[in-house]
Amino acid sequence: MKVARLVTGAFQENCYLAIASDGSAAAVDPGADATSVLAALRDAGATLRAVLLTHGHLDHLSALPALLAAAPGTPVRMAAADAAWCFTRANSIPPYEPVLEPPASLAPVSDGDELAVGDLRLRVLATPGHSPGGVCYFAEADGARPPVLFSGDTLFRASIGRTDFPGSSWEDMEASLRRLAALPPETRVLPGHGDPTTIAAERELNPFLAPLLEEDPERNP
Repeated sequence: MKVARLVTGAFQENCYLAIASDGSAAAVDPGADATSVLAALRDAGATLRAVLLTHGHLDHLSALPALLAAAPGTPVRMAAADAAWCFTRANSIPPYEPVLEPPASLAPVSDGDELAVGDLRLRVLATPGHSPGGVCYFAEADGARPPVLFSGDTLFRASIGRTDFPGSSWEDMEASLRRLAALPPETRVLPGHGDPTTIAAERELNPFLAPLLEEDPERNP
């Protein structure tokens, strides 16, 4: 798997292109700049086969209409709990307007689902907290490549996603962070905003994880 990152929009959202060995690609959170996403696909000689959304906030998906106009019928996957509100006025976030129409190719994902894009295998991890239907996408280690986690707005380098939005929950976020902290320490974390990190680094340095690990000593070897 090759991964390209594009930083898009007013909130500097990270769009990731996960590219399989046959050139099939998944756009994880396409963000706000379909033109750049399509150009990156062309430059990589890749073909868009899926759009995977970690959650429903518009800074992560406002490029959808233009992206799907260029690649009609591309499957769009997200959790049903976020699909229920993200295509309504509840998701109005200036400057991202108007609110989008739900794509005809939208289909739900659930915890534990395994998604295939070419020879890529991405497992869905339900991580509510920042939003009620937040998910991460996890790729197991492959040869010399360590595991990879597309963490959306659940886990950032030295920080986490906000839990003061409608539908957010600090209690759910705590449970999600504990779950991510139990992943292999070498896991490379590719967040929705900011720079990459690893689970090991976040276990050691993230001020939001440390108190949770102290409460769960068996998870803090």
